[in-house]
Amino acid sequence: MVTNEQRESAFLWTLDLLNEGVVALPLVSQDFSPEDWAFVFEGLPQDLRFSLWKALTEDKKSSILAAMRDDSREQLISLLSNQNLEDVALASSTEQLVEILDVLPKRVVNGLIKKLSPADTEELEYALNYSEEQLGRYVNHDVYSVNKSAAVGETLAELKLEDLPVYTDSILVVDDSDHYLGQIDIKLLINSPKDTNVLQLAEFSDHVLAADMTLFDASESVKNCGRSMLPVLDKSGRLLGRFTIKDAIDVYQEYYEEQLSHMGRVSDEDLFAPVFTSARRRASWLGINLITAFAASFVIGIFEEVVVQVVALAVLMPIVASMGGITGSQTLTLTIRGLATGQLASSNLKALGNKEVRVAFLNGILWALVVSAITSVWFDNPWLSVIIAIALIVNMLIAALSGIFIPVLLDRMGIDPALAGSVILTTITDVVGFFVFLGSASLLLI
Repeated sequence: MVTNEQRESAFLWTLDLLNEGVVALPLVSQDFSPEDWAFVFEGLPQDLRFSLWKALTEDKKSSILAAMRDDSREQLISLLSNQNLEDVALASSTEQLVEILDVLPKRVVNGLIKKLSPADTEELEYALNYSEEQLGRYVNHDVYSVNKSAAVGETLAELKLEDLPVYTDSILVVDDSDHYLGQIDIKLLINSPKDTNVLQLAEFSDHVLAADMTLFDASESVKNCGRSMLPVLDKSGRLLGRFTIKDAIDVYQEYYEEQLSHMGRVSDEDLFAPVFTSARRRASWLGINLITAFAASFVIGIFEEVVVQVVALAVLMPIVASMGGITGSQTLTLTIRGLATGQLASSNLKALGNKEVRVAFLNGILWALVVSAITSVWFDNPWLSVIIAIALIVNMLIAALSGIFIPVLLDRMGIDPALAGSVILTTITDVVGFFVFLGSASLLLI
């Protein structure tokens, strides 16, 4: 197994070779998995990716392309000719083809479908009936199954003749129409009498996956079942394939990478995406942030006369906004994690709200006392101390509530809370904080 250190060393080594014009890579690097090669490709500038791509053998290309992240894969595909893409697609398994089909040019897809075998076409069409979030679209067809009429002896004889797929800890039993009947632990199969019918040993448990469930839910089921794989069934109970612990890890990795990248508003962006592509994608979020900044500035503008007369207000305003923003971000992060793990639902939402409001109130009191004391010493104005204390408490309470209800509402609307939540939260805490602070000042100081 290739370690992270080896992957990073290979990346740096490959980068040096390509920069020197060397494209005939030594055989040792050919032992990399598709995921390792994807790691190397995603760390290379566009021109070097093409050089490395040409140096690879054809049998590796489809699996590498399927293993790459969406945007990196799309950028690499843009460098390849239609004929090159068609050759890669024809060498792909159904699972790999489903991964890359959406980013292939329509002309390539149309030509490709005509060249696929009837069996591959049927598998592909069936997979595309499911959405990008559903398990049925990405089901792993590399599964070992036996007919219910088989005996233990003949099953074991067949097992000696062919290699079992990795992450196989049980044999799946099906009927003549491929309907799932149960599974047999391999240890039990080996230790059973040779003339025993496999159906007698098959155990049908609740640990099966429906093809229309989400990838994340399927990953949770595999993680909690204690097995290395689970069978995937359609609505009629027909066995489609399996979902392994490796598949689940891939889903988790992709999910949490998305959460991290969303925090920076760059989503799945390729490291070396074209300059104009990156600029266009980020411009929309910069525009949204600009609108929210104008909203906060508008509130300040309403109380312009107060700020002019009491200069200390301008000095203290960032404190109110910052404390509210941090309070809201803490609650927002907690809420998004609860939604992502399935621990937060309608049944316990109110309880979480009550808890977070109490936490915000206690912290509001504590830091309001600290800030008001510093303000009193700094500006020698007791009314100013009262105003900033009130503003801090109110803003932190509103921030805590917003940190819960913003991600919940966005999630119900089908919008990623990690992507949009913090922008909305910042607007609310800035506007509320400035309004309460400057509004109180206009009533008490002027």
